[in-house]
Amino acid sequence: MDVHEARRVLEVADGDGWDAVRAAYRRLIRAAHPDREGGTTRAAVRLNEAYAVLSRARRHGSPVGTGAQPAGAGAGRAAGPERRRPAPPPPPPPRVGAALVGEDTLLLAAPPPEAFALLLEAGHRIGSVSYVDRSCGIFEVVVHPSGETCSLLVTLEGRGHGTEVTFAMESLERAASLSPEPYARRLAEMLG
Repeated sequence: MDVHEARRVLEVADGDGWDAVRAAYRRLIRAAHPDREGGTTRAAVRLNEAYAVLSRARRHGSPVGTGAQPAGAGAGRAAGPERRRPAPPPPPPPRVGAALVGEDTLLLAAPPPEAFALLLEAGHRIGSVSYVDRSCGIFEVVVHPSGETCSLLVTLEGRGHGTEVTFAMESLERAASLSPEPYARRLAEMLG
């Protein structure tokens, strides 16, 4: 999935910034959650993939919110084979353990099945695990920062150097998206 397809999946325009992407993802993932009526695992997986694509593009400095057009969309381009820029290299893998990248992404030096087991065990230590789907690498932990009940959604994706873990956190008591960074940092320390 490329950046433009990811934006289409998340129903955001090319010119929309990162805040709009995050808000759209959270709104759509809530509706697509398999525990909700009408929600499906397939839809949740597709939304998670789109969010991960845009998150990586943002981290690597790609034009996530600048209104950039896909290759070949510009006017006056000469006919001929399409030239694509090579994809940016992935972030360097952690030598061992875990490395936090940004506020919502963790890199683990472990294959996905092992990373899933480690994270699930750590999830039980930081809150109450309320949903697990190993087939698509997703689980939810109910946490209570400052006494407020929140949902911490954890998604895993295998990479050549290990596993990339993406976090999203929302309040279950009010319409608010919160930064998952404190929990991502805590999990990184547990696994490091």
